[in-house]
Amino acid sequence: MDALAFKSFQGVSVADSARYIFEGTETPCTVLLDEDVQQFTDDDLAPIPVLFDRITLQLSEVSPRKGAVVCIVGSGRELKLIKQLRGDASTQQWEVADAKSP
Repeated sequence: MDALAFKSFQGVSVADSARYIFEGTETPCTVLLDEDVQQFTDDDLAPIPVLFDRITLQLSEVSPRKGAVVCIVGSGRELKLIKQLRGDASTQQWEVADAKSP
């Protein structure tokens, strides 16, 4: 079901074609990239959002690992997987950071 959704999202430019790179091996994949996600925590007395970028990967395409790099084909942007945020049987979401220094 998620694979069908990703394919539909890609058809309307919501999902991106990408390359997943880990330990020298590149694997084509489809990703959802959310930029400047705001995260609030319930423990904060005065909630201040923390901004970060988040990527969703399909487990049918790749097995995400911390430190792997995802290269977005259309933009050439390279993103390093920093921290797994959530996942289920078919997808995982990761916090990412630019893999290349500015």
